Amino acid sequence: MNKNTKIIIIGFGSIGQRHYKNLLKLGFKNIFIYDSDKTKTLNEKNVLKKISLEKLKQFNIAFICNPNNAHISSALLCAKAGCHLFIEKPLSHNLKNIKKLSEICRKKKLISMVGCNMRFNPCLKFIKNCLSKNKLEKIYSIHFDTGFYLPYWRPNQDYRKNYAAKKSTGGGMILDGIHSFDLIFWFNNFINAKKTSLIFDKTSDLEIETEDNFIASFIFDNKVLGSIRGDYLQKSYSWSCKIIGKKGNLTWDFKENSVWLHNEKGHKKLFEMKDYDFNNPYIDEIKYFLNCVEKKHYTFNDIETGLSVLRYCLKK
Repeated sequence: MNKNTKIIIIGFGSIGQRHYKNLLKLGFKNIFIYDSDKTKTLNEKNVLKKISLEKLKQFNIAFICNPNNAHISSALLCAKAGCHLFIEKPLSHNLKNIKKLSEICRKKKLISMVGCNMRFNPCLKFIKNCLSKNKLEKIYSIHFDTGFYLPYWRPNQDYRKNYAAKKSTGGGMILDGIHSFDLIFWFNNFINAKKTSLIFDKTSDLEIETEDNFIASFIFDNKVLGSIRGDYLQKSYSWSCKIIGKKGNLTWDFKENSVWLHNEKGHKKLFEMKDYDFNNPYIDEIKYFLNCVEKKHYTFNDIETGLSVLRYCLKK
């Protein structure tokens, strides 16, 4: 892709800044930024003071990185201007206007992608490959467990002012844990879940409006059972996966960066990442998205796919 392609990043918080730096690393030079909080862009070049349909028509690609509740309104404006869309996860905090956005993208033949950097994690790609090659034969169940302590998440910010603490901005552990929802459906080839359950509450004394604890469960049409458990409460960051199959269990732990097989013969490490750079999957997802834009190929996590997962997160 031409490195002079004009790109706009809407929302210059931590994820917007990450994508900005990664695009610079990839050699893109024509990057503009916008954030409604002007203090975030004071020391940056190529800053738009406001966005409008006319201003956005100069751009080829838009990265939507503002708070969850503003994703769709920003994406609609960019799509109407003819921009290909990279929308950070989650796609939105509700279902309003998503179908309208999808229809505009279809009519204008725009490429869209909802952020899913963990699909580019080498361990998780390895697991997906094992499942695709039927290494465990029949799969019985897939389980994810994740948690972190919200006040520790961004040490320089009062957690009570974080979008995660507020209902109005689409916060809450369910949407923050949407990676696990995406992965459980990805591992199971996006088979329909014929029965689901979502239990959640604020169970701690955290000063937030949103849920801090949830358990989601699924029964898929192929009889695979799934579960996701997440919270804002664990003082030590935790994220793991277990897949139970006929030929044994596969396990993954984010901190260890390894995949293990457990069966009647014992425990065997199948894959390990050494000197792992957490930023690499973010770079790889951008490369993938930009390649799809250049070749006019649909991405594997377009708006419709993102919507299919989001629906399960919003069954409150």
